[in-house]
Amino acid sequence: MVVVVTGGFIVLDLITGTIKAFAEHNFASSVMREGLFHKVGSILCIALGMYADYAQQYIDLGVTIPVSGAICAYIALMEIGSIVENLAKINPEIVPEKIRKYFQGLED
Repeated sequence: MVVVVTGGFIVLDLITGTIKAFAEHNFASSVMREGLFHKVGSILCIALGMYADYAQQYIDLGVTIPVSGAICAYIALMEIGSIVENLAKINPEIVPEKIRKYFQGLED
């Protein structure tokens, strides 16, 4: 289920990023392509973590924690930050000032 939730954040970031680009009138296929490559990289990291979790059953990797869970947590936090930044660009009034100060580039 962790992978599904993380995938949802990835998709939501993709959607909000596309809406932001259209709202700012600067949609570029090259930027979209670069973003998609980053998303594919994230998905491959998750796959690597899942495979490492599976491999722990058969070989000693030196760790006994769920690797995919840690990777998913990192990616989810990264995507949440990006989603907040996108939402702030789409509608500057949607992000409260207390949260706004934690994100670069969201200053008035």
